[in-house]
Amino acid sequence: MRAAQHPVQHPAKHRFAEPLPQARWLAGPGRTRTRFGEQAAFREGLYDLGRGCHAWMVPNGSWGETNLGLITCGPQTVLIDTCWDLPHTREMLRLCESLLSHAPIEVVINTHADGDHCWGNQLFEGREIIASHACVHQMHHLSPRAMQAMQHSARFMRHLPVMGVNGLGHYMHDMLAPYDFDGIQITPATVEFTRQRHLCVGGVDITLTEVGPGHTDGDLIVHVPDRRTVYAGDILFVGVTPVMWAGPVANLVAALQHLLDLRPQVIVPGHGPLATPQDVRAAIDYWGFLQEALAPRHRAGLTPEEATVDVLRSVAFCATPFAQWALPERLLTNAYALYREWGTAPSAWGGGKIGQMDLMRRQARVARAWRAQN
Repeated sequence: MRAAQHPVQHPAKHRFAEPLPQARWLAGPGRTRTRFGEQAAFREGLYDLGRGCHAWMVPNGSWGETNLGLITCGPQTVLIDTCWDLPHTREMLRLCESLLSHAPIEVVINTHADGDHCWGNQLFEGREIIASHACVHQMHHLSPRAMQAMQHSARFMRHLPVMGVNGLGHYMHDMLAPYDFDGIQITPATVEFTRQRHLCVGGVDITLTEVGPGHTDGDLIVHVPDRRTVYAGDILFVGVTPVMWAGPVANLVAALQHLLDLRPQVIVPGHGPLATPQDVRAAIDYWGFLQEALAPRHRAGLTPEEATVDVLRSVAFCATPFAQWALPERLLTNAYALYREWGTAPSAWGGGKIGQMDLMRRQARVARAWRAQN
C-alpha cells in the first residue's frame, strides 16, 4: 500500500465517479487524491442523502479513510463516528459548518471501538456519546500513544532488513503516515447499551442494533427507518477487503443479511463509496468464499499465512470480484480469525501487542507477494 507519488490535479480537470442518484455533494476539501496519494474514486466530503440524512465520505476507504454519518434532527444533529485523529475530525467539522451552524451536534454514536471510528470523541466531551457496552469495554485495547510509537518505530524499521522488519516498517509507515495521533485522549461513551436501543431525537426515530461480535466485539448499526437509511459501520466495506478482528463469521454474515432485511434506500458503509444491496450481497459472498477456500487448506495443515498466499494465487480467487478490492492482504487477518474459530489459532493471534505486530509483519509480507504477483 505504498502511496502513489503523482502531482495533485486541479478538481476541474478530474472526473469523479457519480454517487448514487439520491446523494448530492455539498462541501469538501477539494482534493482529487486520497490521503495516501491515490487517485480519488469519488469526491471527499459532505453528502446530502435526503430527508435530513448526510454522510461524510472519504475516498478510497483504506486505513483510517472512514465514513461518518450526520442526521439532522430538528435543531440538533446526531453524529455517527468520529475520525482517527483530531485534525481530520476538525476538518470535517469546519467543512460541515453550513449544516452544523443551524443544527449543532448534541449526540454522538460510535459504531465500534476501532480508533478510526472513535478517537475524535474528545472534541464532543459534554455531549451524549452512545455505544454498545462491548464497544466501550474495548475502547482502550490500543492507545494513541502506542500508535505514535509505531509511527516512530516504522521510520527506523524500514532500514532493518532482518526477518522482514524492513517490510513491516514500510507497511506500517505507509499505513499511518497521513495521521497525527498527538493529543488524543480516548473518550468513552457516556451511555452504554446491549442488543438494541431506540432514540427519538428532535422527533426523528433512530434505532441502534448491536450486531457484534463480528468485525470487533461491539459492532452496531444505525437505522433511520422513516428515512430508509442505514449507517453500517465496519460490518460493511465497499471496494475494500473487509477485516474480521473478532468473529465469528456467522455473526458478520447475519449482520449483513439484517442490512438487506431492513430494505434501506441508502446504505453508508464504514469504508468505501455508498453501498447498494448488490454490495452487501458481495460482502456475504466474500465471507462464504473465504470459508470454502480456507477450510480444505486448514484441514491439510497449512498455516494461515501459507493458506492465504495459496488462496490469493489461486485461479478461483483471481476470477472473483474480490481480487479487485483494495488491501487483499487482509485475507490473512481473516484467516487467523477463522483458524481461531476452528480451534487451531496460531500463537501470533491474541498474543498481545507483540503477537499483533507479528501478524502485521506477516500481512506486510503477503502484501508484498501480492504486488509482485500483480
